[in-house]
Amino acid sequence: MEDQHFQTLQPVEALQKFLSSSRQVINRCKIYADQHHILNQAWQLDYGTSFSYVTNSNRQQYDAPTMSKQNLDSRIKEYTYNLYAGSEYKFNKKLSLSASVSLEFYKMMNYKKWAIYPTLQLGYIISPFHLLQFSFNSDKTYPSYWVMSGAINHIDNYQVAIGNTYLKPYTDYSAHLSYILKHKYIFQMRYSHRPHYFTQMMYLPPNELKSIYNYQNWDYMNQLTFSSILPFKIGKWWSSRLSLSAILKHDKASHYFDAPFDRKQWTGIGIWNNTFTLSQKPDIKIELSAFGQTKGIQGSYTIKPMGKTDAAIRYTFLNQAASIQLRLNDIFNSMNPYTTIRNGVQIADMSVKRNQRSLTLSFSYKFKGFKEKEVKEIDTQRFGL
Repeated sequence: MEDQHFQTLQPVEALQKFLSSSRQVINRCKIYADQHHILNQAWQLDYGTSFSYVTNSNRQQYDAPTMSKQNLDSRIKEYTYNLYAGSEYKFNKKLSLSASVSLEFYKMMNYKKWAIYPTLQLGYIISPFHLLQFSFNSDKTYPSYWVMSGAINHIDNYQVAIGNTYLKPYTDYSAHLSYILKHKYIFQMRYSHRPHYFTQMMYLPPNELKSIYNYQNWDYMNQLTFSSILPFKIGKWWSSRLSLSAILKHDKASHYFDAPFDRKQWTGIGIWNNTFTLSQKPDIKIELSAFGQTKGIQGSYTIKPMGKTDAAIRYTFLNQAASIQLRLNDIFNSMNPYTTIRNGVQIADMSVKRNQRSLTLSFSYKFKGFKEKEVKEIDTQRFGL
């Protein structure tokens, strides 16, 4: 539920004022059955089925008569049938295999799709200090119900967010190869292919002075990533962890309004976390971390390089049960994204100037014998206005 009181501070002749009321009601039911068998010491078998049904009602009303065409009253029904089977098998002490496959039928209004989602995980211990892991995964991502309703949300007098009733889910196919050296150094290569990928982007219409934020299905988004995690220590006073990634991203949309794009870009990302022990008794540590990213892309967006530095000092006492921490985030206030669009007649510059720097003081205490209960969270990713 959301109510918006909108009024622009402009000359009277350009004044815009309205009240909008948005409501969303979602009813979801899921029935499932799972079965697990341990056939022997080396082989396990899992299988099951599930059915989910969702009814979604979206309503948006404007009090201004001139905006009555934007009033919305939509109902969406969604069905998902799933059947899966999986197995784990240990060939010997060095080689293990886990595989599963899921068959799904998805129906949302007039959209229907049969899909198969396989997964595979293979682990091989070359020696006690050398481990290889390979995995292949496939999964799907659905748009939020509010976006699929086609609702119009006014951000200000110039910017507006418009939903898309024709938006389709997309699938993520990814392959991942990891090499682990001495149980701590990790080197990885990952490739992902996402056909019909979607994300929110800005579009400038040629016939009006507006900035429209909208979700559209692309042809695909491909990403090749090389990464490494390199921890090291110097004595007992310095512990460090360096993470480096090189990413080749390929975004393509042949039918994106009148501004299609087909772009590739290498992006480098570095994260360096450090812990310095000033004293063991009393236990006082300083944490220093840095993040940096080179130029990147998202569709027709070009994201300029950015980075930040954080620092903290922590005092731990009462047999490690209590701690006091003083933390300063984004010391130089440099984590302000700057994005440009240079795509045909689509020309825009977006600079987010906000104060990300923050200073926090926190205290924590761990009670003896306390164990946090694991509670399964409800998936609300597709909810909300």
